Amino acid sequence: MSTPRYDWWSYVKGMIRRYPELCAKQTELRQTPLSIAMTGMPHQRGKTSDPVADAVMRELPSVNRRELEAVQKAIEETRALRNGAERLEMVRLVFWARTHTLEGAAMKLHWSERTVASWHREFIRCVAKYFGFFS
Repeated sequence: MSTPRYDWWSYVKGMIRRYPELCAKQTELRQTPLSIAMTGMPHQRGKTSDPVADAVMRELPSVNRRELEAVQKAIEETRALRNGAERLEMVRLVFWARTHTLEGAAMKLHWSERTVASWHREFIRCVAKYFGFFS
């Protein structure tokens, strides 16, 4: 029996796919520059003289931050499950590396395709829960 697709289904799958990119952006925003700005102009507007404070003030846009946090919480919840490492490997293969279909991931992980498809649905719903689509 197939599961019905909801309006949020494809959006949540996109969130999961964007997770590595959002992690990289957040890391980049948090890095402090190794050189000072040498424009010759004193007291530039909006700039701090402290590169560490400037790095702390930079953040992802709120929607991207919520997406990142939802996926991170779903990863933590999945990791705590009995077979969490295998489930996260499925997520990596299917969503992030995009090297396997669900059937291919099932063969690589030595689980049935039905089980892996179940893990896939559960992870998507878990991310949706933490994003706030439903409780």
